Amino acid sequence: MRKTLFTLMAFMSFGAFCFKAQVQKISFESSEGYTVGNLAGQQGWVAWGGLPVGNAQVVNTLPTDGTRSFSMISNGLIQEPCGVEKNITSLVTSTDVEISFDYNFGGLNSSSYEIAIYNNALISDYTASFQIDYQTGMLKYRTAAGLANGPLLTANTWNKLKVIIRQSDNTIQYFSNGNQIYSGALGANKNVQAIDFVYDDFGTGFRVDNIQINNLPTLSTNELSKKESIKIYPNPATERLSIETDGKISSIAIFDAKGSLIRNIQENGISNGKVVNVSDLLIGVYFVKVKTSTSEFTKKFIKK
Repeated sequence: MRKTLFTLMAFMSFGAFCFKAQVQKISFESSEGYTVGNLAGQQGWVAWGGLPVGNAQVVNTLPTDGTRSFSMISNGLIQEPCGVEKNITSLVTSTDVEISFDYNFGGLNSSSYEIAIYNNALISDYTASFQIDYQTGMLKYRTAAGLANGPLLTANTWNKLKVIIRQSDNTIQYFSNGNQIYSGALGANKNVQAIDFVYDDFGTGFRVDNIQINNLPTLSTNELSKKESIKIYPNPATERLSIETDGKISSIAIFDAKGSLIRNIQENGISNGKVVNVSDLLIGVYFVKVKTSTSEFTKKFIKK
């Protein structure tokens, strides 16, 4: 009996804001050590589930980045979950990481598809995953409560998928073609150690290119002095963000969720408060770094 899928598978440093961003790319290019041919056995990729080695190929066709892509064909021999996976532990250098990739699936009413991020290299526990329904093309994603339904994807076209996993604040975010489709709490598994491209070989395959592993800023807040504190409000903010401290503010900087500097305000000793206009910021998560004469503080806020 046909199974739908895959429930059985189981620095930049500045005070309080420590930043270490590093992007690792897998685009199957010769400059990365790949050759045209079988993917399994190259750069740590492993075939599993009885997958014929010839099904997973590095090819010179339909790239979205560079000149090559990864193509998974289907000859209908297995008709059970199988795929290729890679231990990416050496590429993940932060507890907060963004993983994105371009994905093109071959059709409906044939194979089911899954992209899994595993908590450990033994491929036993999910930290995150995408699934594509074989009948409708509906994108599903894994939350702490289980699978949730997302948008419909189009077959035989490139879709850009992304997940952001933050252990620093215990959150996970999913994106599809540039749109955030979910933000919530991480589940019980939080590590990022393996990535797995899965299908069940029912006659259609898929392509992958431009895998990016972006190690995000790791945020830590130094112990606040008992004689000094900071307050920001409202949070979430729509038009203005008020900042109050015990000491004199010397500078205010705003960073986006990736750690990129958005705004830098030099205050030259404003007494103990500042209202910052945030109306022009896009909806999302930001960090405000406030420097006073004696301390530095970093606070997270949400622009809505």
